[in-house]
This record gives sequence, structure tokens and C-alpha cells, in this order.
Amino acid sequence: MTSSEKSKKSNIINLETDLSLTQKDFTAMRKKPFKKDQDLEGYIDFLEAIGAFKSKKIKTKFYDAEFEL
Repeated sequence: MTSSEKSKKSNIINLETDLSLTQKDFTAMRKKPFKKDQDLEGYIDFLEAIGAFKSKKIKTKFYDAEFEL
């Protein structure tokens, strides 16, 4: 094993042996995050209140010039 491989290996943290965590901590880390239903109607009302749907349409410009690589 080269010295760079040894230094990479020494930087790896084993959560079960290198940190002082309890079984409760490990259970909490394995638990999937709680997903509550999002209020889509409230979010759309918020977007309307800040004028998110009233943006101006950008006028497209067309040029007659040809482009070649």
C-alpha cells in the first residue's frame, strides 16, 4: 500500500467505531425523513400574490445574417 492510499484510508470515518453515537442516533440516521403533504394551492396563491405569473413576454428578434462554423 502506498502512502497516499494509507492517508486516504486514515481519512475515512467509521460511524460505528470512530464516533461516540448511541443506538438511538443510528436509528435516527437510518430513518427516512418525514414527508408531509405540501399545500400546492397555497403555493400557487403565493406566486400570484408576488406577481410571478405577470412577467412580460420577451419579444424575439430574428436576424437575417447566416452563421457558419
